[in-house]
Amino acid sequence: MSVSVRSIPVPRLILTVTLVCTLSGCESLLQKLDELAAMANTEEPAPEPAAEPTEEKLPEKPASSTVHSETRVITFRSVLEDVEMTREERIRAFENLDPGALQKPVAPPSVSGAPPVTPITRRPKGEPTEREIAAARRKVPVVMYSTAWCGVCKRARAYFEKEQIPFQELDVDENVQARADYLLLNPRRSVPTIKIGDEVIIGFSPASVERALDAAARARL
Repeated sequence: MSVSVRSIPVPRLILTVTLVCTLSGCESLLQKLDELAAMANTEEPAPEPAAEPTEEKLPEKPASSTVHSETRVITFRSVLEDVEMTREERIRAFENLDPGALQKPVAPPSVSGAPPVTPITRRPKGEPTEREIAAARRKVPVVMYSTAWCGVCKRARAYFEKEQIPFQELDVDENVQARADYLLLNPRRSVPTIKIGDEVIIGFSPASVERALDAAARARL
C-alpha cells in the first residue's frame, strides 16, 4: 500500500528523514533539516493594532469672546415656553424668530367709491413630489453663526457637510458685522445660531434642521 507524502504531518516527516539521513551519513542534508525545523517552530509576530484616529482638538475659548455654546435647541415655540427669558429678550426673539408667523393680515383697500375687488380663486396645488422638495431644499439659504471653539458648532458643521447641505458659516468672534447681525437674531448670545430661510434655530439638532429645511422648501413651491 502506497502512502502519500502530503498525508504525513510535517514534524513526523522531518523526524523520519532525519533518521534516514543519520543512518546514511548525509550531514549536509541534516543541517538543512535543522534549519527547516527551526523555521517551522518560529512563530510569526502578532500584527500591531492599527492606531485609532485622534479627534481634532478644538481651540480654547478666547477671553475676549462674549458668547457661549448653546446645548439646547430653541425655536419660536420654545421661546413661548422659556420661563428664564426676560420680557425684553422674549420681545426681541419674537421679532426675529420665524417672521412669517408674525406677519399682520393685509388691510383692505381704503379708497372710497372703488368697486369691490373680487378675490381670485386659485386651484389648490397638488402635493409636491420628493424630487421637487429636494430641488427646493438646495435653494434654501442656510447661515450658521458660530465660533471656532464651540463643540456644538462642530457637530452642526459636520452634519451639513455629511448631508451635503449648502451653508454659509460666519465666526461671531472674528467678524464684527456677523456678530451684530447674530445679536439681532439671538439675544441669548449663544452659538450656534442657524438661520434657515425665515426660521432661526438656536442650538443644533438634526431633526430641527430637517424640519426647517422642509418647511422652507415647501413654502417655495
